[in-house]
Amino acid sequence: MLAEAARFDSKILVEQFIDGREIECAVLGNEDPKASPLGEIIPGNDFYDFEAKYVSNTSVGEIPAKIPQEVAKQIQEYAISAFKALQCSGLSRVDFFLERTTGEVFINEINTIPGFTSISMYPMMWQEAGLSYKDLITELLELAISRFEGAKRSIG
Repeated sequence: MLAEAARFDSKILVEQFIDGREIECAVLGNEDPKASPLGEIIPGNDFYDFEAKYVSNTSVGEIPAKIPQEVAKQIQEYAISAFKALQCSGLSRVDFFLERTTGEVFINEINTIPGFTSISMYPMMWQEAGLSYKDLITELLELAISRFEGAKRSIG
């Protein structure tokens, strides 16, 4: 398999397989971010690929994710830590793998511009927290203004 990949590029990324559930957490804020209730995509196919996400309509988003409360809290704390470590502001969605047999949590990626449509997990997770789509947009605008004003003060 590596030889096949090497036919296309000299740089090859190899990752360990994790038999896990994908758990998502929306983060909102600037200096003092907060984490949403967690969500989980239940793919309609073996993998949550383009077909499962956009074509077949067989995947389901489950909010809140059905995981133990202490694991949910740990994931929310990790999401906020990742957000802060990368000096994010406004919004991000942090995706995790929850290993099926051990329950170990792995950060998969951080999406600094997550989907924001009516079927996107980011606004749906905040909706679960009681923050409407309209109020979420208002909050994001206020965060952007606050960040801009803070940057302006520090420059001059």
